[in-house]
Amino acid sequence: EHRSRKKRLRVTAPHLKNSHKEILITFEDLDAQGQAMGPLPNGYMGFTWSDSAWFMTGLFSSSVCIGIRVGLLNANGENITMESKRLFDLNELSLSTLWADKAEVRVEGWEKEARKYAITQTVSRTSTTHCALDYRNIDRVELKAGGAHIVVNPITVFVK
Repeated sequence: EHRSRKKRLRVTAPHLKNSHKEILITFEDLDAQGQAMGPLPNGYMGFTWSDSAWFMTGLFSSSVCIGIRVGLLNANGENITMESKRLFDLNELSLSTLWADKAEVRVEGWEKEARKYAITQTVSRTSTTHCALDYRNIDRVELKAGGAHIVVNPITVFVK
């Protein structure tokens, strides 16, 4: 017996990210004026960064981090926060440790003082851990490394 099958059309709503502007944060546009590292400038890429957020140049990072040319560093092993007055989506980031062979890094997404997302990643010095995230409608990201020094590069966010 032959049955005819009708094709189903799959209609999907446009993904939220399509209405957002993608920002790829690589820190490569920053100038430390001949220094190996420096604090992130106030308002860099439209975000407010914690005082512990510094960037490393190729002068420093290439000698201590495999495959990292420039990156975000948590000075003194402190937590890093990036905040915005506008909601954004955190799509992905890449992590590695600076000195320690391995470390646990907690990536948290917050909105209006309420934690909406959290994931803990084991990262190492010998490879980069790529974190594909789907943190939507947040206003703050916290990177908590438990005192270990970490390097972050790149970070992909979507803003309205």
